[in-house]
Order: sequence, then structure tokens, then C-alpha cells
Amino acid sequence: MGDTFGSFIQAVLRSSLVVVFLLLIAMWRKELSKIHWRRDAWLLAGQLISSLLIAAPLYYAVLKVGVGLGMGITYAGIILGAFLFGWLFNKEHYTKDKWLSTALGILGLWLVFTPNLQALGFLAMGAALLSGLASGLNMVVNKKLQYSASQTAIMTWAATAIVNVPFVFLLGERVPELNVSWVYLVLFAVASLAASWTLITGLKLIEAGAAGILGLLEIVFGIVYGVVFFKEQPSTLSLVGMAAIMAAAAVPYIQHYNNAEKE
Repeated sequence: MGDTFGSFIQAVLRSSLVVVFLLLIAMWRKELSKIHWRRDAWLLAGQLISSLLIAAPLYYAVLKVGVGLGMGITYAGIILGAFLFGWLFNKEHYTKDKWLSTALGILGLWLVFTPNLQALGFLAMGAALLSGLASGLNMVVNKKLQYSASQTAIMTWAATAIVNVPFVFLLGERVPELNVSWVYLVLFAVASLAASWTLITGLKLIEAGAAGILGLLEIVFGIVYGVVFFKEQPSTLSLVGMAAIMAAAAVPYIQHYNNAEKE
């Protein structure tokens, strides 16, 4: 897609396409139900706020620092966000293994950030981290919403479209002319649909932390795709940092499964 689309117009158009696709699927599968606005007011507010901070910052970060590094930092933020917001809203205990996990995550972030500070990518990397933290909040909110996976995904993407519209007008971003980038936008929307629907389906079945661990494979694929399609060459230090981040995410749940086996 390159820079054909502005960060916010891209978010609005892609989200709108995903909503249309999901609506068709949900109507076909008869998965739509009444939204309880009063009951879910705070959750819906959290969904709006987190949605505002996910798509546009991530798109900007990927353009500036590349797919591999951008997605690596984003997922570091997702794991840290899942711990933080899980503690705040689900009253999950912050155990010793989670403290260790947090320390490894911070170490990993430092290792990832360090080689790129001289490339003036600090703002872009900060945007990727912000997107990840917002995604962590979004995961916790989506797990708590009592709707089908399809309807929850529709609500998430609709919120993303709505909150980004004002910035389109504020920054004067325009819908570009029809060209090959539109094909990539549609493919991006289809990939986003598949990723979000399967993630939310998993969140309805397992805890958010476990879903986050499986989602760490996105870092691996992000690096692979960056190397294969864009000839990116992540530094050794960045790769070590990403490995530390993955270890940070795995520590609490390795401990959990070990305790479960002993029982």
C-alpha cells in the first residue's frame, strides 16, 4: 500500500470494509443480538478509546520502521497491556512470575529500541508500542463483552472507523484515486477480518493471556514476511530483544501449566 493512504483514512476505509464483510457473515449465521448500551457502557467506552489508538499508530509505525520491528514492538505492548489491564479490570494477581515477565519485557523493549534510536524512528516505535498497549486493553474488553465473536468483532471495527473519522477531516486526508493500492487495502481488510474474528473467538473460549501467547507467533511471521517481501534485515540485538519479549510472555503460563500438572 505504501503511503497512498493517510494513516487515518486507511483506518476508516479498512475498518468499514471489515464491518461490511462481518455483517454479511453474521447475518448469514444469525449471530446478531440486541446491544445492551446501559449495561455495557464502560466496556463500549473502553472499546472506543482502545480502537482509536490501534490502527493508525500501527500503520504509521510499519511505514516508518518496517513490518518486523513494528510488529515486534506492538506485540510487546500487547503482552504488557494484557498484564496491566487484566490486573486493573479483572483483578488478576501480579505474581512473582509476572514480575519476572515484566522485567524481561522491559529488557526486550530496550534491546529492540536501542539499535534504531539513531535512525530517528523513536516516534514510530512509540506509536507501535501505543498500538500494542491499546490492543491489550481491547482484548480484555472484548473478552468481557457478552456477545458472539462476530458481533463483538463488528463492534470493535465499527468503533475503529468512528473514532478515526474526525482525524481524517482534521488532517485533511483524502480518499485516493483508484489504483492498485486499493487491491492491497481490500486484501488488508480480509486479513484483518480473519485475524480479529479468530482472535475474538479464541478469547471467548480461553483466557486473554493464553490467547496473547499464541498471538506472539505474529512477531515471528512479521519478521519472516519483512525479510521475504521487503528485504528487511533485523539486527541481532533486535532479534535478541524479541526473544526476551517472547520469554516474558511465556513465563507466567509455563508456571501455570507446571502447577496444573502437579495437581
